[in-house]
Amino acid sequence: MINKISLSRYGIFISRLIRFALVGFSGVIVDLGGFYFLHSLLGLNLTPSSMLSTELAIINNFFWNDIWTFGDVVQKENLVLDNSHRLQRFFKFNLICLLGLILNSLIVNFLVYKFAINAYLAKLIAIICVISWNFGMNMRFNWQAMEKKES
Repeated sequence: MINKISLSRYGIFISRLIRFALVGFSGVIVDLGGFYFLHSLLGLNLTPSSMLSTELAIINNFFWNDIWTFGDVVQKENLVLDNSHRLQRFFKFNLICLLGLILNSLIVNFLVYKFAINAYLAKLIAIICVISWNFGMNMRFNWQAMEKKES
């Protein structure tokens, strides 16, 4: 019985990790697309373009993680139609990702200005560096209370 519970928890974790990664991939597309639009087409400077495109990706990722990655937890807690709880989760998600946004921008600037790396390659490297931070912290602090009730 204990092994079945452990396997079930492991399966849920792996499923969520895969879904989080797929959502993250969509966020990469939103981030890079937004960065291209802001930096290349609108001519915004590197830092504001990087930060704004990252925030667009954060909004995209929260939406899909809340309804898909953790949608079963949200439904189980009857929070699907409760916008105040969703807004609280969004603010927590954004706070957690804030350090990721800052790290992302620092990495982009460091790679571009210190090593003369292409801005898009630097942006992609920064995104990859920040993914594990966002997943771990959101698992622990954003959906953590609901996760405990599942077991």
